Amino acid sequence: MRQTTISLIALFLIAFSVGHASAQEPGQKSPVPATTSETEQAKTPVEQAAEEARERGETVLIICIDNCSDESKADDPPDFERGRVIRLPKPTYPAIAAAAHASGEVRVQVMLGHDGTVIAAYALSGHPLLQAASVKAARESLFTPTKLDGKPVKVVGVIVYNFVSQ
Repeated sequence: MRQTTISLIALFLIAFSVGHASAQEPGQKSPVPATTSETEQAKTPVEQAAEEARERGETVLIICIDNCSDESKADDPPDFERGRVIRLPKPTYPAIAAAAHASGEVRVQVMLGHDGTVIAAYALSGHPLLQAASVKAARESLFTPTKLDGKPVKVVGVIVYNFVSQ
């Protein structure tokens, strides 16, 4: 009973803080100054890491890295060797998410290094109570190196996790 009460209080606090943070009167300026222009979207940590790698002259490919269809593989450039999954751990279902019956798909954008390790991960979508567990699992994933013209390259892609409430 005590754990359920704590979970419900935590859910209430999360819901209140999300609702409170987004509530704003029309025409009222945000208390936090914008860091990007209105036309420019903020970049995810993965996109920032990819941009920095490109600025250093490294090749970064944006490809399908998990559950790729034959259709997506048809667009592979010549002399391209797609990395394969070595380890793709399933995320643990957080207790608070289970108590809230949170479920659904969580999409995690990742950047793979030259050696196939995940060097950056960011939850693009999905239930907020499931995102941290998904990012943690994605960071523990491992792939064989992706190669272009026989040389390992960095890769940006998305890993999708599906949660089913019980």
